Amino acid sequence: MSQLYSAIANMDSMECLSRGDSPIHRLNTGVKCAATLLFLTLTISFPSKNISGLVPYLLYPALIMSISGTPCRPLLARFALALPFPLFGGISNLLLMRDTAFTVGGFAISAGLVSFASIMLKTLLCVFAALMLIATTPFNDICALLTKSRGLNIFGLQLSLTYRYISVLINEAQCMWTAYLLRAPAEKAIKMKDMGSFLGQLLLRSFDRAERVYNAMKCRGFCGLYHPTKKHPPRMTDIAFLLITAAALITLRFFNVSLLIGERIKL
Repeated sequence: MSQLYSAIANMDSMECLSRGDSPIHRLNTGVKCAATLLFLTLTISFPSKNISGLVPYLLYPALIMSISGTPCRPLLARFALALPFPLFGGISNLLLMRDTAFTVGGFAISAGLVSFASIMLKTLLCVFAALMLIATTPFNDICALLTKSRGLNIFGLQLSLTYRYISVLINEAQCMWTAYLLRAPAEKAIKMKDMGSFLGQLLLRSFDRAERVYNAMKCRGFCGLYHPTKKHPPRMTDIAFLLITAAALITLRFFNVSLLIGERIKL
C-alpha cells in the first residue's frame, strides 16, 4: 500500500513542477502540445538504421529542460519505468538480426545492434519529450485542451476525472487494507486466496463511491461538460516558438547534420 502512496506522491511532484514560471511554462498549452506531437511524430519516422540523425534531436528535451529549470533526476526515474518495454524488444532484434550493418575498426556491427540502439534512443527521446510536456504544463490545462477538441472531449473528461479521483480509490483500498489487517493481525500482506474477494469488494465499493461523488457533482451543477478556466490565446511569442521549433525539427529530419559535421571534420 505504501507503494501506491509513493506513486501518488510522484504524481503530485510532477504537478508541482508544472506550476513553475519559466518562459516554457508561460507558453500556450496548445502550442506546447503541438510541438511535442510534431517531435514525437518525426522521431518515430526515422528509419531504424539512422541513429546519427536522431542524435541532434537530443537538443530539444535538453533545451526545454534547461530553459524551464526542470530537474533531470525525477525524469530519469520515470524513464526507468518505461525502460523494460523497449529493452526486451531491442534484445529480440539482437538475437534475430545478425547481418553485418557496417564495420568500425575491424569490428563488425550487426543490424540487430543498430536496431537496438535506435529503439532505445527513440524511447529516450519520446519519453523525455512527453515528460517535459507534463512537467511544464498543468494537467488540468491538457485535459481542457482535449475537451475543446472534437472527438476527444469525452476522453479529456474521463482522463481528468480519473486523475483527480484516483486518490479516492486509494483511500478506499487503504480502508479495506486496514480492516483486513485488523481481522488478521498475524498477516503482513493479503493472502492469495483472499485476493479475489478483496478486489471484488474494492470494485463494488468503488462503484458505490463513484455514484456518491457523481451525485455530489450533479448537486453542484455538473451536467457532463467540462468548464475549465479560460486561458490566454496564442500570442506572437507562442507562434514564434512553434514555427522555430517546427522548422528546426523538420530540417534535422531531412538533413543529417551529424553526417555533415563528420565529413567537415574529416576534411
